[in-house]
Amino acid sequence: MSKITNIKKLSGYDLSGYSLMGSDLSGAQLAKARLRGANLAGADLSGADLSEADLTGANLSGADLYQAKLSGARMNGANLSHSDCTSADLTNCRLAGARLRECKLPGAVLRNAELNAADLSDSDLSAADLRGAKFSGAVFDRANLNRANLSGAKLFGAKLTNVKMRNAILRNADFTAAKLRGADISDADLVGVKLFNADMSHSNLCKSNLDGASVRAAILSGSNLRYAQINSANLSHASLTRADLSHSSFRESDLWGARVSGGDFSNSDLSGANLLATGMNKKFALSEFPDVTFSEQTHWDDQRIKRKRRETSAAHKKSIESETAKRGFFSRVFRARS
Repeated sequence: MSKITNIKKLSGYDLSGYSLMGSDLSGAQLAKARLRGANLAGADLSGADLSEADLTGANLSGADLYQAKLSGARMNGANLSHSDCTSADLTNCRLAGARLRECKLPGAVLRNAELNAADLSDSDLSAADLRGAKFSGAVFDRANLNRANLSGAKLFGAKLTNVKMRNAILRNADFTAAKLRGADISDADLVGVKLFNADMSHSNLCKSNLDGASVRAAILSGSNLRYAQINSANLSHASLTRADLSHSSFRESDLWGARVSGGDFSNSDLSGANLLATGMNKKFALSEFPDVTFSEQTHWDDQRIKRKRRETSAAHKKSIESETAKRGFFSRVFRARS
């Protein structure tokens, strides 16, 4: 197979374990081909048809996959680090445990793809279509997801430290127990997003829309939420200590038991918000933030309710631990395999 660089009609062939390193396979027909463990490092696969191919454990590091067709391909455990997958079609692709460090994926389509426990650190996924994709336990540290569409994506336990998600669409995505410390999620659409027990400390959510979001028990300490829309959201037991919440809107949101000490609520809208057990009573709020907006339906803190909080804190902690243990099983399995 040393002269395979000139053979491009290989649909259905079994090339498992072969070395095609640096080969010119641009535009090649490799649909349903078996390439398990094959070495395609540095190969030119631009425009190639690899749909439904088996690339399990294959080495594609540094490969050119520009506009390649990989829909339905099996690539579990494959190495795509430093590869160029710009505008590639990876719809329904299986990439569990795959390595995609510093991979170029701008404009790529990964709808309903499975990337559980995959490593996408420092990768460029700007404007990528990630709708419905599964990223449980995946690593996105310092990745570029600006303008990406992650609507309905599953990112349970994912690590997204210092990730960039400006202008991203995250509607109804699940970030339960995810790590988003230092993330830039400004001007993003997070309507209906799930952030239960997520760590978003020191993140930037300026001008983002979190209407209807579940931010229960999330950590937003030191974060920037200026001009954010957080209406009809669940922020019960969330940590908002030292957060900048000025000019933000919490209309009809539930902040029961949230920690708000040091938070800046200047010019914020608390109409109809539930502030019970937060330590934020009406007298204190108006003395500290005279421009805050509220309504007759705003539930200010009540000392009696605050004392009751101690009785429920243990049960609440137990519920968090139970849900985390239950939903963390899948990601732990893949971490053990990687």
